[in-house]
Amino acid sequence: MLTLQFLGAAGTVTGSRFLLTVDNQKVLIDCGLFQGGKELKERNWNPFPVNPKEIQGVFVTHAHLDHTGYLPKLVELGFKGKIFATPSTVDLMEILLRDSAHLQEEEAAYHNRGKFCCPHARPLYTLQEAEQALYQTKAVPYGESFNFGNIKAEFIPSGHILGSAFIRLTVPQNGNEVSFLFTGDMGRYHSPILKDPFPVRKADYLLVESTYGDRIHEKITRIEAILPAVQECLALSGCLLIPAFTVGRTQEILYTLREMLDQKKIPQIPVYVDSPMAIDVTHLYAEYHQEHDMDMEKLEKEGHSPFRFPGLQYVRTTRESKSLNHLKGPLIIISANGMCTGGRIMHHLANRLPDPTTILLFVGYQGSGTRGRELLEGAKNITIFHEKIEVNARIKQADNFSAHGDYPEILQWISGFEKAPLKTFLVHGEPESTSALKGHIYEKFPEWKVEIAQDMQSVEL
Repeated sequence: MLTLQFLGAAGTVTGSRFLLTVDNQKVLIDCGLFQGGKELKERNWNPFPVNPKEIQGVFVTHAHLDHTGYLPKLVELGFKGKIFATPSTVDLMEILLRDSAHLQEEEAAYHNRGKFCCPHARPLYTLQEAEQALYQTKAVPYGESFNFGNIKAEFIPSGHILGSAFIRLTVPQNGNEVSFLFTGDMGRYHSPILKDPFPVRKADYLLVESTYGDRIHEKITRIEAILPAVQECLALSGCLLIPAFTVGRTQEILYTLREMLDQKKIPQIPVYVDSPMAIDVTHLYAEYHQEHDMDMEKLEKEGHSPFRFPGLQYVRTTRESKSLNHLKGPLIIISANGMCTGGRIMHHLANRLPDPTTILLFVGYQGSGTRGRELLEGAKNITIFHEKIEVNARIKQADNFSAHGDYPEILQWISGFEKAPLKTFLVHGEPESTSALKGHIYEKFPEWKVEIAQDMQSVEL
C-alpha cells in the first residue's frame, strides 16, 4: 500500500503536513502550524486527523513555523519517533520552537488574567514539549542519503532560507523503487546570501508549492525596490517601519541596506533590529558559510561583515524596544512578525500608524485574513490590542524581497526534469495562485499530469 494524504497546506498557504504511508510505515513530511486569520489559527486546536502514535518519523523541509510549529503538539499527543532535518534547520528550530512555546504560554497566561479574561485558557503546547520535540530531532547533512525503515531519504538545497531543503524519499514497490520529491518552499534564483535552488532531474511523484503561482516578481534589484522608501523616510524625517520575518527576510534587508551604504546611495541612518529571535537567527546565517553563495563568500573573504554597518543597532530587551517609541526620525525599525499578526511589530504599529510621516514597508507575502493584508488593501483603521488604530501612515510594498519563487522561477526549476513525473501535486498556495500555476505548467509542459491537492484528500499511488 502506498498512499499520500494532504493534512494541511492544501487550498491554503500554511499548515504544511503531508502523510506518506508505505505499507504499515507512516511518515509526515513537515508538521506546521496554520497561521493567518482566526479561522485558520483555530485549525491548530482541531483533533489531529491521524493517531500521532502511529507515525514513525517526520521529515522537515525547513524551519518556518508553518512547516515545524506543530511538532511540539504532535509530541504531546504521543508521537515518539524521529524528526529529521538539515543541521542549520535544527539550529533554527531550537530558536523558533522555543520562542513559539514561550508565546503560547504567554498568550494563555494573558487570557487567564485581565479584562478580557478567558478562564482556564491553556497553551497549544509548552516549552517542555518543544524541548522534547528538539530532543527527538536528528540532523542530517545535505546530500547524505540515509535509510529510515523501508524509506531512503535525502535533503537537497532549495535556496528558500538557511537550511531549507527539497526532500527526496524513495520507497520499494513490487520489486522497483518509487521516488517522491517534496519542494517545501521553493527558493529564488540570484538571491543574496544563499545558493540557488539545486536542480532535480527526476521523481515519480512531485509536490510543488504554489504561493506565487499567479505572480511575477518585479524585475528590479532589491536596492531599487527599497531605496524610494528610505529616501522618503529621509525627506519626511519619519520612521520607515519594516515588518519582516525573523528568518531570511530580516537578513536580506540588512544585506541590502549595507550595500546601499557601501555604494553611497544613502547616508548613515539609525537602523534598529527589534527582535531578539531575528538577532539570534542573523548570527546563525553568518556562521553557516557552506550555504553561502559566491557574493557572500567574496564579502567574507574580504573581511566584511554582511550584517553589520554604521548606524545599525540590535535591540534585545523589552525596555530598549519601548524606548524606540520616543525616537524622532529619520530612522528605520525592522521588527517581527512579517504579517503583523503578533510580536513586537504590533507595538510599533500602534504607536506609529497614526503618524503621516511613518512609511510602512511590506517586504513579504501577506496571508489572507492577516493585519498585513488588511493594511495593504487600504484599511483606514485596524484593531491592535482591542483598540482601533487610525491609519495615516504611507503603506508600500517591495514584492521582490519574497523568498518564494514566482511562477517563471518555478517553471525554470521544473524544466530541469529529464521527464515528467507520473503526477505532480500543487500545494501551499491560495486557490487563485494554485490554479494559475497549474495553467502555466500545462502551457509550457503539456505532457505533465498536474493535480491541485485538496484538503484532507488521500491519494492511492
